Amino acid sequence: MQISVDVHNYMETLVGQVLAQPEYIENFDHEQLADLACLALSQLRPVYIRHDIDFLSALPEKRLVTLKRYAAIAVEAAETMIVDDRRKNRKDEVPVVFSKQVFDDDIELEWFEKPLLQKAK
Repeated sequence: MQISVDVHNYMETLVGQVLAQPEYIENFDHEQLADLACLALSQLRPVYIRHDIDFLSALPEKRLVTLKRYAAIAVEAAETMIVDDRRKNRKDEVPVVFSKQVFDDDIELEWFEKPLLQKAK
């Protein structure tokens, strides 16, 4: 089994459908579309599935409409970040590069770093 082949996030499909609309294709270049996809998907809860047809046959239409609406809203929110991109106004600044990563193992994990399910004791 290869996860990248056998399992995928269905929200990627829905965001891709939104970004395939002429209003996005005609107004954004390839790099900006990729940025939009990343920003939109970061806002959405993933829906991992194996086969689209099996998933869609069991999914109520009302839920599919909701997921499509979530994808459209996420892309619209991401669009504001691309349109108002701070990187456009940068001068030739030198990026800060850390030569050694330092991790403090005593710091509590952020909410998104904690496992959703805890081990049974």
